[in-house]
This record gives sequence, C-alpha cells and structure tokens, in this order.
Amino acid sequence: MTKEPVTSQARYLLQRTRLLERRNKRVRAMLAYREVIQSVCLAIVAVVCSQTVWAAPVSGTFTAERSCPAYVSKNKQTNPDSAQIAPGQSYPAFEANKSDNPDWYRIRLSSADPAERWVSVDCGRFQASGPGGGEGGHGPSGDRCDIAGQSDGYVLALSGQPAFCESKPDKPECRITDSAAYQARNFTLHGLWPNKKSCGTRYGFCGEVKNQEHDFCDYPEVRLNTAAVNSLAQVMPSVGAGSCLERHEWHKHGTCQTEWSDDQYFELASDLTRQFNESGMAYFMNRRIGREVRTEDFLSRLAAILGSGARERVKLGCKDGLLVDVEINLPAGIDSGADLEALIAQAAPKVGSSCGESFRVDPIGQAGH
Repeated sequence: MTKEPVTSQARYLLQRTRLLERRNKRVRAMLAYREVIQSVCLAIVAVVCSQTVWAAPVSGTFTAERSCPAYVSKNKQTNPDSAQIAPGQSYPAFEANKSDNPDWYRIRLSSADPAERWVSVDCGRFQASGPGGGEGGHGPSGDRCDIAGQSDGYVLALSGQPAFCESKPDKPECRITDSAAYQARNFTLHGLWPNKKSCGTRYGFCGEVKNQEHDFCDYPEVRLNTAAVNSLAQVMPSVGAGSCLERHEWHKHGTCQTEWSDDQYFELASDLTRQFNESGMAYFMNRRIGREVRTEDFLSRLAAILGSGARERVKLGCKDGLLVDVEINLPAGIDSGADLEALIAQAAPKVGSSCGESFRVDPIGQAGH
C-alpha cells in the first residue's frame, strides 16, 4: 500500500476540521452579538416602560403656595443648583408622576439648569389648562376645587371654646375668661363650609383670594353691615377680639357658595349655631362642666333632641381629652330661617370621632394653666 492515499485523506480531514472551527467561531460570535443586542433592547424597553408607568402628561400651571425645592430627580432628591419655587409664582407644568392623585408635578423653571424640575403637590396647586381642567390633588383630569356653586352639601362647624382655648391660649379671643360670656356656656361658630365630595377638604378659595394666609388679618376685610356684625360677634368671639376668623371663613369657604351675600351667609351660620345651642345641647354641656362625659351619652342626647339620624351626621373632634370640634352635615339646599333638625335629616351621613369613650368638660379660663 502506498502512503499517498493516506496523506491525501489526512490533508482533507485537516482542512475539514479547520473549516468547522472557523464556522463555529462565526456562530459563537453571532450568538454573543445577539446577546448584546437583546440586553440593549431590554434596557431600552425598561426605560420606556418606566417613563410610561411612572409619568402622566399634563398641561397646565402649578402655582406655588410656599417655597419648596425643585428637584431634577424626585426619587433621589437631587437639586444641584438649590433651585426653589417661590410663593405666588406660577410655572408651566407638563408631567405628573401618576394619572390619579399625583404626588409630584414636573414643571419648567426657567432660572434652573436643567429647567425641567419635580415639585411636591404639597407645595402648591395644579390647574389644568382648558375647560374642565384639573386642580390640585385630583389628578390631571379631575374636577377643579375652586369654582363657586358646585357644592353638594354643607358642614356646620362648631367649637367648644374653652377646650379650643386650652390648645390655642395665645389667641386674642382666649383672653376672655368671664364665666358669663356667651362662649363660656355655648358652642361657638367655626364656619359654615360648602362641601364638594370629590374634592374632600380641598374645596375652597373660590373668589379672588386663592391662597391661605398665615395671619387671618392679612386677608382683605369683609365689610358686613352692623346687624350681621353684632349677630356674628356673639357666636364667633374672634370678631370682637380682632383675630379676623371671619375673613378666613369668608375667603376660603363663603366664596364657594352663590346663594347669599356675605351678610346673609354669616347671618345664616349664626342662626344655625344658636339653634344648636338652644336645642338643649348647650344645657347638656353646662350641667357637666368639670366632669367627664361619655361620648355615647352626648350622641344619644343629640339624637333625642335633633332627630334619630343626627348621630350618623356628626363628627366629633377631641384634643387632650377635651371636646373641641363638632361638625354637622347639612344638605346642599338651605333656605334662610330653615330648621336645623329638618336640615340634618336631609343630609348625607358623616360619622367619626377622635374622642374615644369619653371627654372632659372644662370651665372657661383654663388656657395656659
């Protein structure tokens, strides 16, 4: 047998082996390239998805109510140039962190670099552009909460003045310690609040004033006629003391109703307050000054006097074991001179209490003691 056939066969096998090795290298390179492309695509998809899930386009303005930082990244809270929004200034808003009840809005702040910044919803109010636009806290497409005449009910808010003054002893009206004063033996008027269910507690400032003042006397004066002032001063002690609660109540709440003038609004609120006191609820509390009162006993007396459904339409607020707030639901339609008991019967339920099983009834004059 000659060696030539063997040599030719070996040469063929060697060439075949090298060809397969080159082909395998190309296949491995292609697989590696495919893995890189897949990784890049996944990264791109992740970025796109994160933008889709965590951002919602809006169109409107964000008006600052206090100074707040404007972040490049809301999650990392990066603010390289210490940029801030200024109270009273409005900024174009183009994005929210979510479509329903957003916590953050993205605005353009021309003085910052980059100009696109995130600000917390707690720092101001968003108002969408165009008709039906959304406003602060209700999502980009929610109803506005500063348009008058849209209330679906009212809340008559009353205060236990001696208890209130124990928590706010520096208020001018809390310097009154006369046991014969009206507020010593009667609930006082906090306010009559138009309510819009979809807005919660944010329905307010429906007039020219759009922001809350720290000092109530910084609001524009409310010019009431003499009869309205005299009537209100009895049930709202701050009127006589000069701490201007009536200004706050009118500009925040009174401007959101369209049925009454400022005089009529406060005269109605004063009348409803007197009806509550004269129904027997003030007498119930006076008999228990200096004592503990079971919350259930208070609610039972309320139902006995103002109708069986009254207890389901009242919310009690206590602080430090004292009854400070009584909030009573009333219906949307209230006529001047309307009967309080009849109004309560027409109202939607409002329950809740922070009073526990009982609360204490202190005499007037305990503020600062």
